[in-house]
Amino acid sequence: MGDWQFQQAYEKHMAGNRQSARMLYERIIKKNPGHVDARYMLGTLLAESGVLELGLVHLKSAANHKPDSPMIYTNLGHVYLKLGKIEQAINSYQKSLKLNPHSPEILFNLGVIFYKQEKLGEAAGYLENCLEQNPDFTTAYPLLGKIHRELQHPDLAVACFMKLLEYTPDSIEVLFELGNIFAAHQDYANATIYFKRILDIDPGNDSARHAVAALSGETTAAAPLQHVEQIFDELSENFENHLEQLGYHAPEIFKSMIAALAGNNVHFDHAIDLGCGTGLSGMQFRPMVTHLTGLDLSQKMVDLARAKGIYDELSKDDLCHFLELSQQQFDLFIATDVFPYIGDLSSVFKMVGLHARPDSYFLFSTEMALEQDYILRPTGRYAHSHKYIEAMANTHGFAIAASQSTDLRREGQQPIKGELYVLKPGCAG
Repeated sequence: MGDWQFQQAYEKHMAGNRQSARMLYERIIKKNPGHVDARYMLGTLLAESGVLELGLVHLKSAANHKPDSPMIYTNLGHVYLKLGKIEQAINSYQKSLKLNPHSPEILFNLGVIFYKQEKLGEAAGYLENCLEQNPDFTTAYPLLGKIHRELQHPDLAVACFMKLLEYTPDSIEVLFELGNIFAAHQDYANATIYFKRILDIDPGNDSARHAVAALSGETTAAAPLQHVEQIFDELSENFENHLEQLGYHAPEIFKSMIAALAGNNVHFDHAIDLGCGTGLSGMQFRPMVTHLTGLDLSQKMVDLARAKGIYDELSKDDLCHFLELSQQQFDLFIATDVFPYIGDLSSVFKMVGLHARPDSYFLFSTEMALEQDYILRPTGRYAHSHKYIEAMANTHGFAIAASQSTDLRREGQQPIKGELYVLKPGCAG
């Protein structure tokens, strides 16, 4: 059988006629089981078609017949990766790399795998080697920058994103990365430069406008809804691990505060978790609630909460909009880590007051401001004074039943001081 038949199969494969190409490859292999190229291409075609296990069989056979081919080991690595067989993927990629040590693609793939395994140092090494082999391998820069940011190497992270910016000077994503890195390390002047560049490119970008306001000392009424939604969509994948690393335990403390006020056997008819996230507060209060409603601006957070089966009802919505349309009355309102994204709380208190039963509880956390009613910090989050919360409570018919100062979480190495409040309907001021 001449190579013209393999060439015919290959051409059909490249033209997207997979069925015909597969038949021809199989015909060649039936007559010549040692035809390495046909084995390799059939394995590749099957993997492309989602027939991974059978594709793997042919690629392994090709590797056995031609163990000095880096390309075959590379494709083996791809298939193992798709099958979730990570160690076999690493082994295949490393065999390929041994045969072709200057391949930026394989170095990048190994960097990605080790990053997903949270082996940041090893991942960084492969990605740096990738860029040494090919400085124009731009896909490596954002991941390497992210790794250096997680390793607390801000200068190296900035260098990665600055280099990437040379290739994509109007990339809003890269400009955000640079602005956020400078802001996180309190270099507000440089951070502002990059956020303003975003506004030059996209004047309607709410997130950049909010960042410029926060860094310039301007206090706005609230963070833009789209900005908050984007933050929590991006955080959703690793949200609970992230909060654990920050030392966040507000839901557990609230549960203890309610028990101290109302007893361990307290039960609520209809509770609402305003800004439910993945359901951390819902898990704490579920045993003491008959009907639990959750809502969040982030659809990804709502999806994660739904998967836990905690809530009887879930909605993607802004809390004021949801309450404005609701006909329900609630005897428990929970708002943990929600008010740091809202400065002026008058609308929230008004809506909660309209839907609160006479025996209800209203739980929420705030970051602590000492003088102003509320202030927008350079972090993009709002802090509220105790005096302001008292005024809001009095104006909207609530009384503070309990409050507790605490470290809400850490920002870098510094604890963020805050207060946890439990309010009950009282006399309007």
